[in-house]
Amino acid sequence: MVSGDDGGMEPVAGNSDFQRLFEPTASETGRPGEATAHKSLMLRTLLDRDLPEFESELRVRQIVDLAKQTPVHAFANLGNGVLLASLFWDRLSHLAIAFWFGLFVVFSGLGLQRWWQKRTWPVPRSVSRRAVQRTTAWAFVAGLLWASAVIYAFPRDNMNLQLVILFLVGGLGSGAVGSMPSQPVACMAFVGPPLISVLMLLATQGGRIAHVFTLMGILYLAVLLAALLSGFSSFATIVRTKIDSRTLETRLLEMELAASTEANRAKSQFLGNMSHELRTPLNAVIGFSEIIRDQSLGPSAMENYRDYANDIHIAGEHLLRIVNDVLDISQIEAGNLKLHEGETDVRAVVQAAVKLIGQSAFEVGVALSVDLPPDLPLLLADELRVKQVLLNLLSNAVKFSERCGTVTVGAALHPSGGLAMWVSDTGIGMSETEINTAMQPFQQVVGSLSRSHDGLGLGLSLVDGFVGLHGGHLEVTSVPAAGTTVKVVFPPERVLRAS
Repeated sequence: MVSGDDGGMEPVAGNSDFQRLFEPTASETGRPGEATAHKSLMLRTLLDRDLPEFESELRVRQIVDLAKQTPVHAFANLGNGVLLASLFWDRLSHLAIAFWFGLFVVFSGLGLQRWWQKRTWPVPRSVSRRAVQRTTAWAFVAGLLWASAVIYAFPRDNMNLQLVILFLVGGLGSGAVGSMPSQPVACMAFVGPPLISVLMLLATQGGRIAHVFTLMGILYLAVLLAALLSGFSSFATIVRTKIDSRTLETRLLEMELAASTEANRAKSQFLGNMSHELRTPLNAVIGFSEIIRDQSLGPSAMENYRDYANDIHIAGEHLLRIVNDVLDISQIEAGNLKLHEGETDVRAVVQAAVKLIGQSAFEVGVALSVDLPPDLPLLLADELRVKQVLLNLLSNAVKFSERCGTVTVGAALHPSGGLAMWVSDTGIGMSETEINTAMQPFQQVVGSLSRSHDGLGLGLSLVDGFVGLHGGHLEVTSVPAAGTTVKVVFPPERVLRAS
């Protein structure tokens, strides 16, 4: 077995980006078969100066793999050389045997020396083609040494020793194929000279037995070639899998980093929104309560104190709504929110929601209208959550409508057999991207047409969560600067028709 060069790990400029790892190279496109592709790959790693990412990595693994085998190959060569020399010591010139064995010792020693010097070197990112060519040349030199020994020692008058040499060379070949599948060209450079030499010598011998063993040797050589090709295919697959795994790990890390960045951004945005939403009513509560406590306007200003107490009450309700919204969205995401279902009069829920939001709409100059059919059936639902759905939709519609705008709320049977409720406005509208943003918890849409509005960005996400718990779905249609319509569709099994 070859014991020469340790691979000559010479780093050269390389590219470690494997994003196009599994795209076919120009030489692989339209390949007639896997075997042809592997043969081409063997030659490219040996001859081409510049290689695509995968083939460059394959060349590195070839060198590293063969370097690890250097001590094994060196001592195997020396051991087989000792056995061959002892076998023919009494039949051949001692000087010739000593000279041949000395060459083997020098050859193996040089390989071990280079391996010892470079054994602690880090694995290079890339290696030059000269490294692969040098290992192939060293393998060929080792093969020539064995071929010279076979030709010189071949006993033409002793069939038993001929077969011993044949089996020895065959063993060298099988050992090389088993230990050098990563460099098939170098392997054949080592196996070819001695094996071809012994087969040619056998073929020149007379007799049927010699010819039979020659044919057997040729078949054995063909089997070695097939095994070598299979081994190289497995080696290439392993290298490709390692690169694939490394690429996957890199992409997973990138995804984790992106998710972490997005989570931090969402957390920062949530804390910013929460701090603003909580600080404003709390400042009102503290400020007005201090005025009442200290009677800053005098003991006779009871009317003013009552107004301040009312403002404190309003601020407290606002705080309670914020806390309830946050708790509701957290329970929905955790799957812990339970519905308290019962017969729900949708008409009454709509009218109650309109009454609650009417004052806010009046203050900003937005008109409210109701579109309800007279025969609207009852709904099996959680009345409180349905009311929250309508209040959130109406609040958003009023908030994002310009003065003199119109907000319409309605309900009717859906073509699917379910029941639909909708809220439409003539406000600023949203694009498709902005709709997706608005559907995310704690996300707010800020466009060139929008006013600066308070809120945690939970409106649509809460609506979607409440409706989803009822088995329904949300439909949002919007046109920038033209308005938005949000439709809530409950499934048919929740519609309670009169018997």
